[in-house]
Amino acid sequence: MTNIQVEDLSSVKKKITFEVPEDRVLDIIDSEYRDLRKTVQIKGFRKGKVPLNILRSYFKSKVEADAVRKIIEETFESGLDEKKIKPVSVISIDPEAVELGKPFRFTAEIEVPPPIEVKDYKGLKLKRHIRTVDENQVAERIQNLRELQGKLTPISESRGVRQGDHLLVDIEAIADGDIIPALTVTDYHMELGKNFYLPDFDSKLEEMKPDETRKFTLEFPEDFPRKNLSGKTAEFTVSCKEAKERVLPEMDDHFAKDLGKFQSLEELKDQIRKDLQNHFDSESQKEIKLQIIDFLIENNPFEVPESMVETEIDLFLNQLIEAYKAQGIDPKRLPVPSPDQRDQVRPSALRAVKNALIVKALIEQEGIEISEEELQEGIERYAQEAGISPDHYKDQLVEHNSLEGFSAGLLDKKVYKLIEDHAEVTEEESQTDTVPS
Repeated sequence: MTNIQVEDLSSVKKKITFEVPEDRVLDIIDSEYRDLRKTVQIKGFRKGKVPLNILRSYFKSKVEADAVRKIIEETFESGLDEKKIKPVSVISIDPEAVELGKPFRFTAEIEVPPPIEVKDYKGLKLKRHIRTVDENQVAERIQNLRELQGKLTPISESRGVRQGDHLLVDIEAIADGDIIPALTVTDYHMELGKNFYLPDFDSKLEEMKPDETRKFTLEFPEDFPRKNLSGKTAEFTVSCKEAKERVLPEMDDHFAKDLGKFQSLEELKDQIRKDLQNHFDSESQKEIKLQIIDFLIENNPFEVPESMVETEIDLFLNQLIEAYKAQGIDPKRLPVPSPDQRDQVRPSALRAVKNALIVKALIEQEGIEISEEELQEGIERYAQEAGISPDHYKDQLVEHNSLEGFSAGLLDKKVYKLIEDHAEVTEEESQTDTVPS
């Protein structure tokens, strides 16, 4: 029987020494030589008839290396199970040399989850910010919808262009008698007032009319990015080929109906109020959750396995790469994240790991589980939000092997609800100036 000794290096690191009896070592080595004899071919001997001493002279190092690998494979995980140790990572495995007639020893250094007993998680003092929707926010959302539904139409011949109009222009830029290629463009689209071309450039075009050409000068600032132009004066010739204004739909029942599912403007406003209130309530709930996380992490210090932090950093960076891919950027063209970049996300990764470990410990302490009924209710709730049938949503979770993760998410929510239900929650009226798009 293998002798296993466990030494605690820290709360999350262990050194484990395995000692395998000499008779087991000999059995495995003999087995390796028997298997080798069946296949090896050496000049002067028939296959399967090579003497053992000849095999040893040729293949001793290989056989012993294979034997070491096999011993570790059959001993390591079963030994951890025997000692009820669940590693989060294996830092190193260091075998000693194999010697016939002697036990074989190898040591492993592993990381394990820290022992956590979460304290003082009941009776927390939490603050909920209550935000209510006002009519200015509803009007702002409707105005955003009108902007999205607006159509570009040619401006009236009776007026010149003004801020917000969309122009199609040719621009020629000259400095010191030479054309500036970088600033000389044809069929340039611009929205007057945005100053995307140059600072103060748009103001020179106000009241201009289609088919009109204007000439004017601008002085480049001293801190202009193109150093060869900083401080110089350039002459611009601008020809307006086309000018359009964005015409917004009238804010009436027809506008609401054109959006698809509303029969009147008032019905649209009611839905906007509901959506905004749901958003504000969700934000308030997120703030409660953050307060809980902050308290739990601050009041339950423990050592974190470094491998778990590194894995979380990898997850953060992979999510960033996926975001670049969604923007059409080839991830192969991106540089490998540097140590400095990894260090930038390390605090967030450490916080995420600590939070996950505390939640897991609370689930075990409180014996929290998700019943089949709760799982089905969760699936139905999320399916309704996604606008699909619960059966279809569940099939998607199963197909993508996400059902267990979905259930884990419900477990997390149950933990936070338990803490909130046992907390002292005070409410405070709060204003919000930002309206979600």
